Amino acid sequence: MPEKKLEIGIIGLGKFGMRIATTLASLGHTVLGIDMSDTRVQIAEESLDTVYKADATNLNVLRSLHMQELDWVVISVGQSVEQSLIITLNVQELHGPKIWVKASNEEHRKILLRLKVDRAIVPEMEAAVMAAHQLVNPDMLDLIPKYGGIAIQELHVEEWDEKTLVELNIMQNFGVMVMGIRPAGERSFIFVPSARTVLHKGDALVVAGRPDSMRELKP
Repeated sequence: MPEKKLEIGIIGLGKFGMRIATTLASLGHTVLGIDMSDTRVQIAEESLDTVYKADATNLNVLRSLHMQELDWVVISVGQSVEQSLIITLNVQELHGPKIWVKASNEEHRKILLRLKVDRAIVPEMEAAVMAAHQLVNPDMLDLIPKYGGIAIQELHVEEWDEKTLVELNIMQNFGVMVMGIRPAGERSFIFVPSARTVLHKGDALVVAGRPDSMRELKP
């Protein structure tokens, strides 16, 4: 089934907002950018189809830009907590889009969560947590805090050579799920492999589970 194309507004086109905007546009979604800076607007116009120089703290401006018709709005307005909160309340007043907000610190994030935004993110905090986990576990590919700190990691088969997934019973024994296998010498992964799949030395496994469970695996 093809991925649904979304209409997304990005308010604030600094480094964080612009990176999200250009990534979403590259994925084929419709992105509307808003910023108060002439320079940022000019830069964004090179990558986005629709960019406005506008004051998002003005509710009537947001209405005139039809922000209420969008699927999502991402608010990324730098270090001004007051401005961020005003814009958040304005977007909520539109009773339309779901809302992500970039928070400047943990206190800002807590306030946003009390306002019931769909997600409040402190990029530096999440990057720092991820970096710490990858420092002690270099094979970790990702960490998903929302689901209790679930990690995604790549492992390479040594001791599990010639064993099947059903023999190893990894989920029951370790609470870890095998999401994919890339056979040794191949470039492509086999996702959601059969329990009867035979492993071979050098195969790469992508697994998901809690970091402490990952450390117990000796593939």
